[in-house]
Amino acid sequence: MEMGYVIGAALCADAIFRDWAARANVLCLASVEELATLLSTEPVEWIFSVANPFILPADVFGRVRRGAFNYHDGPLPRYAGTHATSWALLAQESEYAITWHRIDDGVHTGDLVVQRQVLIGPTDTALSLNLKCYEAAVEGFRELLTGLTNERLAARPQALADRSYFPRRRRPDAAGCLRWDRSAQDLSAMTRALDFGPHHSNPLCLSKALVGDDVVAVRCLEASSGRSGFSPGSLVEIHPSHWRVATGTEDVDVWFDSPDGEALDARALARQSDLDLGHRLPILSDDEARDITVAHEMLAPRESFWRQRLEQFKILQLPFLSASEAATPPIWQSSSWLIPSALARLSPFDRTEHLITAWLTYLARVTGESQLQLGWTPAQNGSRARLKAAEVIVASVVPMEITIDLGHDFAEVRRVVAAECAELSEHDSFARDVIARAPSLRGREALRSRRPWPIGVTVTTNSSSAAGDLASSPRSETTLSGDLLTFEVCALDGSFRWHFDASRLAPKQIDRMTQHLQNLLCAVMADARQAVARIELLSSAERTYLLEELNRTAAPYPAEQCIHQLFEAQVRQAPDAVAVVDADARLSYGELNARANRLAHHLIGLGVRPGDSVATML
Repeated sequence: MEMGYVIGAALCADAIFRDWAARANVLCLASVEELATLLSTEPVEWIFSVANPFILPADVFGRVRRGAFNYHDGPLPRYAGTHATSWALLAQESEYAITWHRIDDGVHTGDLVVQRQVLIGPTDTALSLNLKCYEAAVEGFRELLTGLTNERLAARPQALADRSYFPRRRRPDAAGCLRWDRSAQDLSAMTRALDFGPHHSNPLCLSKALVGDDVVAVRCLEASSGRSGFSPGSLVEIHPSHWRVATGTEDVDVWFDSPDGEALDARALARQSDLDLGHRLPILSDDEARDITVAHEMLAPRESFWRQRLEQFKILQLPFLSASEAATPPIWQSSSWLIPSALARLSPFDRTEHLITAWLTYLARVTGESQLQLGWTPAQNGSRARLKAAEVIVASVVPMEITIDLGHDFAEVRRVVAAECAELSEHDSFARDVIARAPSLRGREALRSRRPWPIGVTVTTNSSSAAGDLASSPRSETTLSGDLLTFEVCALDGSFRWHFDASRLAPKQIDRMTQHLQNLLCAVMADARQAVARIELLSSAERTYLLEELNRTAAPYPAEQCIHQLFEAQVRQAPDAVAVVDADARLSYGELNARANRLAHHLIGLGVRPGDSVATML
């Protein structure tokens, strides 16, 4: 605009840029389709693709009169692809560059038009190197525009034989888990390459250390000038702010982050992990590191799906808890396996779908919530089964998200449930460190738990003949997807059972839910066309108990006395007992009686006599 050009339109996914475009009276487009429609009627001279998350089809460029150019944050033909600055830091490059190039049919393969050198310093991080590249990109853009204006733009083809390409799904060695038998320089490069600063999303993975049975995010790592001679991974020094750890070369000082991005107390971390001087941190083998990398690369394409769901995090609570707070530790119990008699003639597959649909319908009914989010246990992944650290690195529980329309019949609800189950199967799971990598998720404390959702669903292939109590089955806790209650369905025979925290949910309530679920299924099998909102959940005996037995409130009392006399008798009997509670305020019978008497004397003073009416406003 400073050079006299007119920006015909801007296609952007960034809210700040959209605000600028609106203030600058630049037409802002929301989709590639809108751009294509615009260009069909109003062709433009140039298209510039700058840090662009959209994939533009060839027909868009076909409607541009003179050409299209892309900004890339790397020295093409080397470092083509995504996250180039991080890969350059991992390779410990000292010289780097940014590139403006023509757009052709390939990814970052078009002719080079402008390159600007960027030097990498020994302390540069992904954040600082990106900022250097942005500054170079702005100057390079001025050079590009000047060349276009003067028609003196020199383009040269790339030496594609020297090309290196980094796909979006690629992840660093061990997905950022530090390998202490590597050199201090390698560990420093890993940490800096994965440091995008506290305010930006980290699109790759966290730099992290395996500590005890968990992983801890590494805030900063610096190589020291000395070498202790301890075995790699040994704790050489423990300070309040950091640890000194032996590596394959020099020792390193390591600072840690809490899940919410705050600095961790390093001494407290050592105490919690039962670590002392001379103790060794785990050393990953090449096979373990490769398994972790492969697991993350398989999950990478699905990350945006899970981030959107996690940003809509919602807790669903049952209305009949016996205690709101969980005991420490929880008192886990499991019910026996059961195949509802109403489903006896169905195949195991149909039973499984009926059970999950019935359970979600029941939840919508008793909670009054139509939009449900529950914990779901992904199917066992064979490639991750041998990973010792799988549960601390990959989420073992993911969000199931579904809307139950109680106006629909059971078959319609079942189709919605089947579609959600298929989507969950397709998207598998996510790397647990995504919670700490996304600023929008970092502040949600509940998401740091391995089971953030109170209620969960698990479909297993465990034989129902192997039913056992959780306390007697060490491996069975892996089936838990809810922090309070898990509904487990066996896909082999279509049976189900409950796992529940008995400190918050009474066993008799589990029995009631079992009966309600069976009532619902019996009604569905008898008449599948009725709206699920109208299905009777209560048995006739329970309905009679609730509506009749509990309402038999007749009790003998001295009918010849007035209410104030009965009240004064209670005052004499228990003057210190609590009579009234309002928020945090409490009144005993004695205090309430004293206040009532003061009010009575005040009314007498105003001339009120027996038989007069007094208006009361509450």
